[in-house]
Amino acid sequence: MDQYPLSSRQKDPNGLARSPRHVVALALRIKGELHVDALQGALDEVVERHEALRTRLHYDEQDGTLGFQEVLPPQPVPLTVHDTPLPGGRTRDEMAIDVHVALHDAELSFLVTPSLRAELYRFDDQDALLTLVTHHLFSDGWSSDVLRREIAACYRARVTGVPHPLPSPVPYRMFVSWQQEFLRSEKAARCRRFWGRELAGVEMYTMPADRAHGPETQAPRSEVENFSIDPGKFAEVAASAARLRCGVWHVFLAAFMVLAEKISGRTDITLLTVNNGRQDEKFYQTVGFFTDFVPIRLEFGDCANFRDLMLLARRASADSQQHRMSFDSILEIFPDLMKGAFDPLTLLPSFNYVRSPRAEAQAQFATSVEPVVPDEEVSVSYVRGAFIWTFLVLPSGEFRCVVEYEPDAIDATTVQRWGTEFIDLIQAIADRPDQTWKRR
Repeated sequence: MDQYPLSSRQKDPNGLARSPRHVVALALRIKGELHVDALQGALDEVVERHEALRTRLHYDEQDGTLGFQEVLPPQPVPLTVHDTPLPGGRTRDEMAIDVHVALHDAELSFLVTPSLRAELYRFDDQDALLTLVTHHLFSDGWSSDVLRREIAACYRARVTGVPHPLPSPVPYRMFVSWQQEFLRSEKAARCRRFWGRELAGVEMYTMPADRAHGPETQAPRSEVENFSIDPGKFAEVAASAARLRCGVWHVFLAAFMVLAEKISGRTDITLLTVNNGRQDEKFYQTVGFFTDFVPIRLEFGDCANFRDLMLLARRASADSQQHRMSFDSILEIFPDLMKGAFDPLTLLPSFNYVRSPRAEAQAQFATSVEPVVPDEEVSVSYVRGAFIWTFLVLPSGEFRCVVEYEPDAIDATTVQRWGTEFIDLIQAIADRPDQTWKRR
């Protein structure tokens, strides 16, 4: 049996990452003729192409940071087909949303191979819904986009008889070798020096809880509050940012700086942000668990107006991205960085900017293949104590800020107040970039 080391993201000291709830799920609405045998063949080929989807992880019984990967031979993907009659009073669109929402309760053991499960709900021979579930230890959000494109390419090749042009992906197990080589490199040494300066004496920014909380108080499920900006107004936000050669992410950071100062009085904060984790472009077409955290330190006491905040956000984001290394490596330098996460009177926010999958031509394998978009996002975290700020730009151009929180730690009214202020700040920054941000 060939054995390969665990990647930094597969190490699991507390066993949480191995939860059957730790999954990545996607629902695709398919319009037009669909050949189930070609779909089955496409799914099987994708598993053959991507080793991560047919990898078994073996963990040490006492230490979840120790273990190895075992890559298994290709296996067929279980594809369950449902001929789905409509219940009375329900439309197909409503059924699709119901299935999408139910996916957030999907479970899949990390020991099951291949780590891809598919179900096809056929409303008729021209309208169907395809769901895909993988365990997060073998996939991530970026991987979902890779899967969509590759399933489409492999499907089209089977239907047309014309070979697809997909290049062979770099195996995920090579990421471990890349990580080890990187940590021995001069670039890694530069990154350590950067973070040594940037994070000296710093703890991650936390927000005040409404009451003490801990493992004994956590509710069975986190709650979610949704905040949005309509497509027209959000287009104006993007255009305003672009005039300063900034992106909407920099507007989000600028808005949060103002909110953080209002809440805590601080003008030096370090935020925990989610990143795709693919530090080398050769892994862009690889399915696997790469997603990682990147800190961004924002010292904004000298900023006079919203414009200054955006430019600071752009510079700080670029510095953090240029010095990316695994978050585990950063914690080795600063073991107290996450200290605030264990304070029962605070909440540690994490920030995730998600560009919702679009119906691009590469992902089409019927007349129309589009991700299902619910009217509102629902709870997705499998870990209690969540305080996740997710920023979504939907295919329609609508912006959503989704705050997932622990209801035994903070009231919905507090989250609603913060979320509303955040949305108002985004629009104020776009409308009046030269306005002073400081309270008088």
